[in-house]
Amino acid sequence: MPNNHESVRRSDAPAAWVLALGMVLMLVAFASCAVLSWSHIQEAPVVGCGGGVELGGSAAQVAGSGCDRAKDSVWSALPVVGWPTAHIGMAWFAAMAQCWTIGRGRLVGPARWLGLLGGLGSLFLIGVMVVEGYLCRWCAFAHGANLAFLALALLKGGRKGPQIPAVMLGMTLTFAGVTSVLLLAELLLSPTVEDVVPASEFKIRPEANTTPPNGPDTAGSSPLIRSAPLQGRWRLGPEDAAIRLVMFTDPQCPDCKRVHGELEAILEGRDDISVEVKFFLFCKDCNERAAQQNLNLHPNACWGATVAELAGEYGGPEAFHRMLGWLFSVDGKFTSAAALRPGFAKAGVTEYATDIVRAISTGTLPPDKKKLFEADAREGVDLGLYYTPMAFLNGQEVKDVLRPGALRRAVDAISATGPGKGTSANDFPSTALGRLVSDWQEGPRPNLGPDLACLRFGPETAKPVVVIGDMAEDGFRRDVPRLLEAADAGRIQLEVRLLPTNQAVNPASGFPQLDRWAWGGQATIRIGQLRQDGDMDGAKKLFRDLLMASQPMTVLQGFVQSRPDLLGRPESSVLDEVANTHRQWSALRRFNVRGLPVLILNTRLAARTQIKMSDNSSADALSEILKMIDQ
Repeated sequence: MPNNHESVRRSDAPAAWVLALGMVLMLVAFASCAVLSWSHIQEAPVVGCGGGVELGGSAAQVAGSGCDRAKDSVWSALPVVGWPTAHIGMAWFAAMAQCWTIGRGRLVGPARWLGLLGGLGSLFLIGVMVVEGYLCRWCAFAHGANLAFLALALLKGGRKGPQIPAVMLGMTLTFAGVTSVLLLAELLLSPTVEDVVPASEFKIRPEANTTPPNGPDTAGSSPLIRSAPLQGRWRLGPEDAAIRLVMFTDPQCPDCKRVHGELEAILEGRDDISVEVKFFLFCKDCNERAAQQNLNLHPNACWGATVAELAGEYGGPEAFHRMLGWLFSVDGKFTSAAALRPGFAKAGVTEYATDIVRAISTGTLPPDKKKLFEADAREGVDLGLYYTPMAFLNGQEVKDVLRPGALRRAVDAISATGPGKGTSANDFPSTALGRLVSDWQEGPRPNLGPDLACLRFGPETAKPVVVIGDMAEDGFRRDVPRLLEAADAGRIQLEVRLLPTNQAVNPASGFPQLDRWAWGGQATIRIGQLRQDGDMDGAKKLFRDLLMASQPMTVLQGFVQSRPDLLGRPESSVLDEVANTHRQWSALRRFNVRGLPVLILNTRLAARTQIKMSDNSSADALSEILKMIDQ
């Protein structure tokens, strides 16, 4: 007697090419997610996604790619637990491939609905990229392959497959297996960057003070510590609190939204925290630095902050924080008075809605709010702020606040020390200069390995300093003369690794191709030729002459005219050295290095050594770091 079930399965079986194509599409999606997952595990920029120029950057910088923006977005990880979306994608596509294989080219039973759910997820995340204005190539590959797979399954795949329990069991086990492997990878392969600095090196950020720093030996006497306390507005929680949080935020900032959610969860379980807020708004309407750099990333932020301030004025701190929470829930966007009604209701200021709407309906920001936000922004700049949110607990910055769960870990760490009660009037954080120096003190110790193509200056027994950069680039010409002076004085051993930005010499360069930097490539070749000829003294002399010259192109042309024998010689060996140095630089991207020059001072990476203050002066950390290296 014929088996009717087997007959149905055979008649419904799709062609072999359908099964094969479906597997290929799932492999593409899986591999694309694997690239993004590896970036999460290594805490490094995403490879193979390109880059550009950072807005407002003054030195050679490679901006984060669309993939980096996707990885850093609020949609890149599950809330609270912080599990990356890319990890979920890897496990999901592996499970769907298993289902497709067991079903012999079919999505059967619940798997069909799960496939449709995955397709909706892909459409949503594609929409996020469109709305936020970036292209993540690996995301696009993954979502495109997923949607093509779903179309194939619906149009060409069979419906009546065998062994529905086996299919679902296989999917479940595969998803759990891949997730377990990724969990082990996170535990075993994530880079270990030193977060705890030995007490002998930790000279910047003090424990929370309980008295104003007015003595000659207190924090206020140091250029690295503010002489004025950091205080916010709209205090939530006890006036005298053991844990005091001051937060710079922006109602249109996705990271601020996520951290605000973490803060709300923390406050539900504690009554020993006070919270105060200031605004740093990436909007030209009320932030002078944003206007100077033509940054208008959050065009409605000033208006959102104004609404929150007015809610606080009418309803008190609770109303301010409730309104701010509502603004985060709508991404800080509203286009009419009617759109604000849910916010007024949540903040409990509905009876004052007419007054608040009238205040923001003139077409220009209220002058007092504009002045307030500009003052907040200037204070943020002088604290070294260049992203939001920026959080301070008892006067100490939570530097990894962008990492999911970091705020809670910082609160728990301070709570474990048993801090005494106080107010924010007693908390004195680092200045921007102090922040740059402490960033170096707490920075990673990258292992670059030896470089036979470098130039060394100073005694071998001195503290090591490594510079990677283009000698034509602005930051290199600003910093290296001082380092060379310190090396000549025997204070450091300076090792220079030349990395030209000019793509004619360094084809892998993603840096800006500025005409005034073009000569750096030819300078690298001529210095390399001298060094390879064994004339190290000549190579160092040419380097010094070009570095100190006000017209380096003229000096370089004069040198070439005096050494015509160097022209026409094969340059491939020098170009190979440049490519090797570029690979060294690329390896540093795991530490969020994006620009030039790179300074590694006494084995620690100095991510930034200068920052422009609100009065347009510069906070110069290099001099302070060199003093510390001398000690």
